[in-house]
Amino acid sequence: MPEHDNETKLTDADRLVLSAVMDLIVPAVDELPGAGEMGLAEAAEEFAGKEVKYGVSLGRVMEALSLEPSARAEGGFAALDEEQRVAALQVLEANIPGYFDDFVDLVYIVYYSDERVHKRIGWRSGPLQPLGWEMPAWDPAVLETVSKRKPFWRKV
Repeated sequence: MPEHDNETKLTDADRLVLSAVMDLIVPAVDELPGAGEMGLAEAAEEFAGKEVKYGVSLGRVMEALSLEPSARAEGGFAALDEEQRVAALQVLEANIPGYFDDFVDLVYIVYYSDERVHKRIGWRSGPLQPLGWEMPAWDPAVLETVSKRKPFWRKV
């Protein structure tokens, strides 16, 4: 089991906190809810479980949030109002900038991977083909010159 796996195993309470944080990072726009309200906390946890850098960052940010004095005094991050939540995140950003930056990247990755976001911003989801660039039909004539060459390798 990779070392970072335990850092990406979140409790239900952790997922609620993660969702609240994700909503602060990517808030609602028009009819599209914020990243956390869209239910992307599990997608973030899953992605973080596959990518060490994001798994470590998610673990460090969640741990730091649980230790944040203002959150502990008020009954946890979920009990804070929006202004207090933003202040708590600013403390993390100042004190663990590398982990925090990777965490924000994780939120953006899962957010911009969601088809609802693609629809909202006008991206076409799915594979590039067949609606992407057209590829010409295979022309076996491209191999004619090569097939006329004598072998230049040694037989083993």
